[in-house]
Amino acid sequence: MLKRLSTRLFWRSPLSEFRRLLRSRRELKRLAASDIAFISYAKSGRTWTRVMISRLYQSKYGLPKDTIVDNDNYHRLNPAIPVFLFTMGNYIADIYPIEHRPSPYRDKKLIFLARHPADTAVSSYFQLYNRTTRQKLDVKRLPTATEKPEIFTHLSTSPVGMSHVIDYLNRWQDALQDHPDHLLVRYEDLRAEPAKELARIGAFLDGGFTPELVAEAVEFAEFENLQKLERDKFFASDKLHARDNDNPDSFKVRRGKVGGYRDYLTPDQIAWVEREIATKLRPEFGYRTG
Repeated sequence: MLKRLSTRLFWRSPLSEFRRLLRSRRELKRLAASDIAFISYAKSGRTWTRVMISRLYQSKYGLPKDTIVDNDNYHRLNPAIPVFLFTMGNYIADIYPIEHRPSPYRDKKLIFLARHPADTAVSSYFQLYNRTTRQKLDVKRLPTATEKPEIFTHLSTSPVGMSHVIDYLNRWQDALQDHPDHLLVRYEDLRAEPAKELARIGAFLDGGFTPELVAEAVEFAEFENLQKLERDKFFASDKLHARDNDNPDSFKVRRGKVGGYRDYLTPDQIAWVEREIATKLRPEFGYRTG
């Protein structure tokens, strides 16, 4: 029998809800001004991919090496670079649910990054308990645990566990079918063949990136290098700074291992994960094992 996640359900203050409303409106405003919407569930490899995309533009246009693309910051330096919105879409969905038609993304180029739901949920677990502040939890409407649960408890019972990731992917799979200009990328394919997949992203962006630029971006974004840069606070944004250099689980770039969730689960728990994927996740993502 599954152990329930022990959480204290906090009353969401009007201030937190107001902050969330402001974020929703700000995200919609940024979406309206963007050319490219890059969407993924949290902890699906978005930061890693974002660093590689940033490196492509840095190398091609001679931009500062310690910044990553963020909305219109690169576009203001060079108008040839599109305006990006990197988002999970959860704030926008407060006003326009994923199923809403017409979609607020309808006029944008859309890149959707998918990752295996169990790996995503495990990575989110470490983010939640090592990097997320109480204020962020309230604004994001995330549960606050009275004690740190076991990983499988989080996966199987948390409102932001694996079922939540599966539901998110399924809803977006339906939405992508109605979007004429989208690119679906799988994290696992990026890890297996980063140069090939990054070149595919670059072509979708119409960036005219050479194989040499792609290879250099992949090399720069190798996990060991990113962790060193994070430890050294190389990037201007504190979002890419380690919370605790002595705690590897506090890093923004943590492990990135494909199938790494298996390292934290028993055989019976792994079997549960596989059954959930087989019966609930849309097959288009290619994560079913049977």
